[in-house]
Order: sequence, then C-alpha cells, then structure tokens
Amino acid sequence: MQQSPSETPCFAATHYVFDNLEEAFAQQPVATVSRINETYEEQSIILFLVKGYETGPTVWIQAALHGDEHDGIVACARLLADISPEELRGNLIVCPVTNPTALLAGTNASPLDGVNLNRVFGQNVDPASYSSRYGQWLADHITKHADFLIDLHGGGRWLDVCPFAMVASDHDGAFNRSMAALSQVPLTATFICHDEAKGMLINEVCKNGIPAVLLESGGGNRWTDTAVHAHFHNIRLILDQLGAYTADPQQKESETYRANCKPLQIREIAELRFLKSGILTFSRQAGDIVRQGEELIRVLSYPELEEHSIICPIAHGVILSIHAASTVHNGGYAVMLGKLT
Repeated sequence: MQQSPSETPCFAATHYVFDNLEEAFAQQPVATVSRINETYEEQSIILFLVKGYETGPTVWIQAALHGDEHDGIVACARLLADISPEELRGNLIVCPVTNPTALLAGTNASPLDGVNLNRVFGQNVDPASYSSRYGQWLADHITKHADFLIDLHGGGRWLDVCPFAMVASDHDGAFNRSMAALSQVPLTATFICHDEAKGMLINEVCKNGIPAVLLESGGGNRWTDTAVHAHFHNIRLILDQLGAYTADPQQKESETYRANCKPLQIREIAELRFLKSGILTFSRQAGDIVRQGEELIRVLSYPELEEHSIICPIAHGVILSIHAASTVHNGGYAVMLGKLT
C-alpha cells in the first residue's frame, strides 16, 4: 500500500456493541459510536452507528458491494476515525464491507453463487440465489432506517475509473435532493440513472423516496490514497450539504475544488467489450474526452499474436471506466463511455 503501517487508518473506538440496528437505535446514547454485529444466513455483516448530538438526517454509507473494490473500505475507516459524534447532526450508519463473502474471496461477486450483487435489486427474489436473498434484506434495512444512501465503488481488479457519480432518478423528489447534495462535490461526471437501470441498489432505494448516490473512484486491483482521499472528502462534502456535518473550509475554498464542481452530465452510456483475448498494449485514461474514430484500447491477441484495437463508436464522450489489467479476455469488459452532446 502507499502508507506505512503507522499511518494506516484505524476504526474509531466504539462505545457499545449491539446485535442489530433496532437495538442500537433504541439503546445507544447520543454522541456515541457503536459496532453492530448483524447476521444474515450465518454471514456476519458489520455496521457502525454514529449517533449525533443533535437531530438530523440518518445517512447510510457503505462500501464493497463488490468484493474487489477496496478504496471505499479504507475511506469508511478514515471517516469513522475522523468523525466527532458531538459535532454530528443526525446519524451515520456505516457498512465498510457490504459483501463480505466476495471480499474474503477477492472477487467482484459472492462465491456462494457468482451473482453480481448490484444487479439483483428491483427484480423478483430468486430463492436459489444467496445474493438475491441478501440483496432484498439489505435494501429493506436501508429503506427502513436511512434518509440518504451513499454507495462507494471503484474499478476493482480490472478497471480504472474517474471520479464520477451515478444518481438514481426513479423518484423526482429524491433525485432533486441527491443532485443538491452533490452540488459541491468535485466530479468528472454525473450519470443520471433511470428506472430501467440494470438492478442497481441506488434505483431500488430511490423508488422508495430516499435519495441515493453511487460514488466511483479508484481501481487497478489495489486501493490508493488518491482514491480513498476522494471518497472521504466527497462524503464530507455531501454531509455538509445535508446539514449533518461541516466540511473542511479549506477544501471548499481551494481553487482545485472550485474548478471541478461542474461535472459533465451523462444520461446515456456505451459499454464496449473485448473481442479477443490477449495482452493489453495501449489504453487511454479514465476521464479522457474522446471522439468518434479515436483508438481507446489496443490488444496483442493470443494465439494469433495480432494487434486489435477498440475504437470510439460515438461522436463525443468521456471515458468513465477503462480496463487497466495486463490480461484481457474475449467478452470481458473494456470501456464505459458517457455520451456527451
């Protein structure tokens, strides 16, 4: 990692331990932090409840819905170590590892069924799928307890992503509150996800009138301080906009901050996949602005040992995520482009 062991963030000391959220909300005093040892089908789901000194919104913050996306986990650790309950208005529910079976396996999806957990929401529950059943449990918990959802993601083992947000638009009031909360957050782009999005948690939560945003940062099979820093400060800025916690004034006043507070708005994306297996020999960068006909990725195929390129198929776009690992596989995910007008 990019930090020495002495600099690695630690979770804040907790004052109480509970078995479930209901018990914590009923018994935990204000201005304290508790650890909650929830269990779902014999799997441990660890939550932290930070109860503020004053009343305010309850914000659910989670990471590692995909088990190979680690930047958000470290950002949650830093948040819990940094937050002062005495200065918090409302409550924070923090779930650093939302998909623990996938994290421990080092995979995007749970090894219990191989299903992408962020594609099961809003679907009929499949009794044979652990991820489908657990997804319903998770969504029910969020909609029962939270007033706002922040879902932290990254590029995982294969991708690099630029700092961008996905915002659910399934409920007008919730969508407007989400966009207002992001108004001071420095992002490359904001992708507005409609109700036809493919089973994502933020859309399911938004349908219940709860604002929900997904924040992307990092990737490349290891967490980086840059991506963790982006997640941490973006959470703080959202909490500031919600009136829950005051952001660092120096961050809000910096030239870099002001220059990046006008993200590109995306309403349509193009997902490109590899047509050959082999070795990556060239790629553009996440966040690059591209135009039709430009080369995005080049692969030395195997066994042919021939070069094959992926070319930008749209008139004008921004690279939201791009394959970063050396090895590529036929049919694997290559690039996600946000279409610009």
